[in-house]
Amino acid sequence: MGTKGHCGVCSTGYYKQLQVCIQCPSKKWIAGQLLIIVTIVLIIVVLLVWKTKRNTDKYRGRFLVDMLFSKLKIVIGFYQVTNGLLEAFSYIKWPGSLEVIAKYSGILQMNLFQITPVNCLSPGLHLDAFGDLCLIMSLNFAVIGTFGVVYGMYKLIILKNQNLDDEEKSNRISQTKEFVYKNLFFFMYVTYLSTCSKTASVLPFACRELCRDEKEELCKAYLKADYSVQCQVAKYNYLLIVTYISTAYITALPAASFIVLWRKRRLALASTNRDTGSSTEMITGLGFLFENYQPRSWYWELVEMSRKVILTSVLFLVGQENRSYIGLAWVVAGMYGIVFCWVKPIQYAFENRLMSTSLAVTVFNLGIGAVSRIPAENIPGLIDRDTEAVTFKILIIGANTLVIGQLAGKMYH
Repeated sequence: MGTKGHCGVCSTGYYKQLQVCIQCPSKKWIAGQLLIIVTIVLIIVVLLVWKTKRNTDKYRGRFLVDMLFSKLKIVIGFYQVTNGLLEAFSYIKWPGSLEVIAKYSGILQMNLFQITPVNCLSPGLHLDAFGDLCLIMSLNFAVIGTFGVVYGMYKLIILKNQNLDDEEKSNRISQTKEFVYKNLFFFMYVTYLSTCSKTASVLPFACRELCRDEKEELCKAYLKADYSVQCQVAKYNYLLIVTYISTAYITALPAASFIVLWRKRRLALASTNRDTGSSTEMITGLGFLFENYQPRSWYWELVEMSRKVILTSVLFLVGQENRSYIGLAWVVAGMYGIVFCWVKPIQYAFENRLMSTSLAVTVFNLGIGAVSRIPAENIPGLIDRDTEAVTFKILIIGANTLVIGQLAGKMYH
């Protein structure tokens, strides 16, 4: 209920970041932040496209868009996990510099309301945990619907074009379908983790019982992610319908992806392209999921997605406020990094290094979380606290900008 400490519901004029209530920024500052972020993202994408296009001859057989997406998915995935970890372990007092990095990483989760809190824009509005879920699901379905409408309109234009013969019309429709699949699936890939975490945060497993008396008789259950939402009441049970729809969505998407990737593997083993139609176009559309992996590791993106879901959503459901769970996350992240470096599923050297770096920095961040659980009074008094804070900040910022720094260095190399 204030600016400091762990809060359930923030007072007017404050918004929730992790579990801490922070005073709302001015609307000019919010607009300025969004403008800077959009500009940076556009510059990175333009430079990456330019660099990749210039070096296309070096990577014959790789589509330009797939080369772009294969690099972006590693960078996006790292910062999504960073944001998700701090959300899952929000009871830890993370260093301020890492909280800032996680805050802006929320943009990659399509969580614009970390930058523009809705209650800061209009004090009368409030977006609870179910509102967040409804928003991300509405965004997913709106984008799917938009791509469907655009494809339908473009297909109609092609079919009515009298200057094209039937074969040319068929080829153009097929190319349009591939373009729609590729961009739609990449968007769904980017929003997938956010959808998972927001779904996990409103499940009945995510409720916590709070009691008003010492005998623990006057108790009510509330969502751990949002104490303004009471569990086990009529409104909550009604809103669970949205949760079940979202659960079906986040289950169906990886299942469909696995089927498509398995089909791609079968076609590769058969060494034939006799299978045509929407299935082949869908395989091409999902090319960014498998094209940078070794043929033997065609399934690895699903393993990688499982790691992200475990670290950002599953641990939120099972975790309690003690250090054993951050230790568990640390072990999971470290063991996965070892397995990845042993298997080396990515066939391109730079992307392999980029992924290895992101895994190492994730382990580093979890180490920071474990260290942050050490009480301040246990730190030797001889240590200069100011020097320690500056050093800590430099290490955190340096490590967490290393991933995007590698990508930037590659563009200018």
